[in-house]
Amino acid sequence: MGLDITVVTADWEHLGRMPADARLDTLIDAVCPDFCCEPCEEADRAVPGGWVWQRGTPWCAEYRFFGTTGTYAWHFRLAEAWEDLRPSAAPALREALDRFLGGLFWHGPDQQAAAEADDGPRPAPGFPGDPAPWRPEVLVLGSPDEVAALARAWEAAAPRLEELREPFAATAARRPAWLGTFDVADALLREWGEAVTEAGERGWGLIGLPY
Repeated sequence: MGLDITVVTADWEHLGRMPADARLDTLIDAVCPDFCCEPCEEADRAVPGGWVWQRGTPWCAEYRFFGTTGTYAWHFRLAEAWEDLRPSAAPALREALDRFLGGLFWHGPDQQAAAEADDGPRPAPGFPGDPAPWRPEVLVLGSPDEVAALARAWEAAAPRLEELREPFAATAARRPAWLGTFDVADALLREWGEAVTEAGERGWGLIGLPY
């Protein structure tokens, strides 16, 4: 898959004060700025993962995943792995991860049915008065209320992830080698947990830009 993803947390009120048609470009410029000098650019490239706060943009930050090189394929494959694992998960864990992953990059059965029945993209919550959905092409779009719900789901799921190790190993042959171990999948899940937790603690939204 040739698609990339850039995950960003942002102050919803700040974004809400912008003209609707300017939000995406402003957000992209904020997390991918034109650097003032070569040392600044080199310092940015040196960040291996975690949160990146660009100078002059205290209202948003980018979360960089360790080891995924920005490609969306890792997240897509993790969603496929969850499809394999769901039948083996205990009901409470399955419910929590359904909610968590379904709010990020997994299109579960309920979401798929809703998408097929819908005439277009859902309006982005948190921006009252918008004449149309914010941007249909973003990969993740969670308002602060939605992020808070994701954080609660993650809090319930995180202590029980080890329960998935054995069923993950049993289904590993169906996945690419680079997502063939439970430790790799577990690390990526926990990075999403870190992104959601930080956004939730700030009361901000979460956005996945397709870049």
